[in-house]
Formats: sequence, C-alpha cells, structure tokens
Amino acid sequence: MITVITILGGSSLLVFLIWSWERIRYDYRRLDRDSNHPAPEGSGSLLPEWAQHHDWLRTHNIYYRSLSLDNQARFLRRVMDFMRYKEFKYIDLEPDSMIPLLISAAAVQLTFGLTDFRLDFFEKIYVSGSAYRVHWHKQAFQGHVSLQGIYLSWDHFFHGYKEYDDGHNVGLHEMAHALTYGAMMGRTNMEKSFRTKFKEYAKAAYPILTHMRNGGDSVIDRYGATNFHEFWAVSIETFFEKPLLLKTCEPALYSSLCELLNQDPLELAVVKVV
Repeated sequence: MITVITILGGSSLLVFLIWSWERIRYDYRRLDRDSNHPAPEGSGSLLPEWAQHHDWLRTHNIYYRSLSLDNQARFLRRVMDFMRYKEFKYIDLEPDSMIPLLISAAAVQLTFGLTDFRLDFFEKIYVSGSAYRVHWHKQAFQGHVSLQGIYLSWDHFFHGYKEYDDGHNVGLHEMAHALTYGAMMGRTNMEKSFRTKFKEYAKAAYPILTHMRNGGDSVIDRYGATNFHEFWAVSIETFFEKPLLLKTCEPALYSSLCELLNQDPLELAVVKVV
C-alpha cells in the first residue's frame, strides 16, 4: 500500500480504488457479451498502465480534470474499454500509446451520459499525422467519417484539446458525426431514446441554422451553416468548449443538447452517468 500511495498520491489513489472496483463490476456484467474479446491485463501490470493513462488525461483533457474523482474513475474505465474494441491504424505517423487514449477520451466525453458509449458501428479509427487528402477533394481534411471508419489528423486533434476554449475541436466534431452516423443507421446498440431526443434537438437547431444560412450571426461557427449535419457537429464543439456562451445566447439549443447527451458541461462535477 505504501508503494501505491507513493506512485499515485492521495486523491489519485482514491480514483484508482474506485476505478478498480468499477472495472471488476463492469467486466463481470459484460462477460457473456464480450466473450470473443481479450480480457483486461492482469493485476501485475494494471497499476502502471492505469497510472500513466490517468496522468495523460489529467494533463491533456480539461473535461477529465473537471470531473469528480468518482466520475474520473468511470471515465477512465470507459476509455480503456473503448480502446479495447477499436483498431487504430496510423498513416504517416509513428504509433504512440497516448494517441488512442486521447482519441478514445474524446468519444467517451461525448457519450459519457449515455448507456451505449462505444460507437459500435465503427471498428477502425485511422489517424494521420497531419491534414490529408481524400479522393478527388481539393481541400485537405482534418477529419471525416465514412463506412470504413473514423479518420482524424493527429496534429489538429491535439491542437483542439490544447486550445480548448476556441470552439474548434476536431475530435469532438468527428465523434459527433460518428455518434449520429451509427445511431441513425440503426445498426448499433444505441438506445431508441437517443433518436427521439435527437428530434427535439433538431427542432431547436433548425431555426438557428436557417437564420445562419440567411446571413445571420450566431455563436455557432459559420461552418455550421454548411448543412444540418455540420451544424450538429459544430454545435457539439460549442457545447463543450463554450457552454456558458451557448447557454446564454441559445438556451433552447443548449437545453436540448443537455437532454440529448444526459450531461451539462457547466456542471461536470455532478454529471449523471448511467
């Protein structure tokens, strides 16, 4: 125990103990469903792996730092579970264990209030070193989602969390596309209530989108006026990075996102995890 305390410190130790218990409970509940997937690593390597992941998230993810200790433990458990079900492929980029961790954290952040959080529709995540070309498109991409998987530029992803208050976050943007892509295709375990609540979100979103497409101003970035799908993804960026501004200027939209995602970025310490 002295060694553990030395490695983690007081508050981090508490998060680890909560995480360990949650991990045991979660794996037991998933045993039958996940029988074709490898089990978590043994307890001998659990502490250093967990400690490193916890440290990376605290350093690079403001959302994670803002959570209560109990929710940090649940968040980390979900991140490690998310990684276990995805295949990360690297393009012009050397593999680094921090990359899948932080990318998985973006997905878990978006879905933290939901029961189904793994974006099961997608099995592969492609990570490019920087912006990349796609087929005939002239403009380089920072990220996109297709039937083949989720694609991200690591440079732009990392910058999105480094500058977390500018309303631009390619990780959250593409995970938002992935969430609705899978949910609306009807081939995932996404709960039906999400689709019902998404209709309520659309009712709040369309008047703002129409206003923007007619030349009006909004706290939503102008790129959101491209179409409804881009408005959705950009509104997610604003929701997490500029929550107070969005709530003040577009209260109905903000409320619909809180209801849809079952969380409020302005009250992360009491986020409802189901």
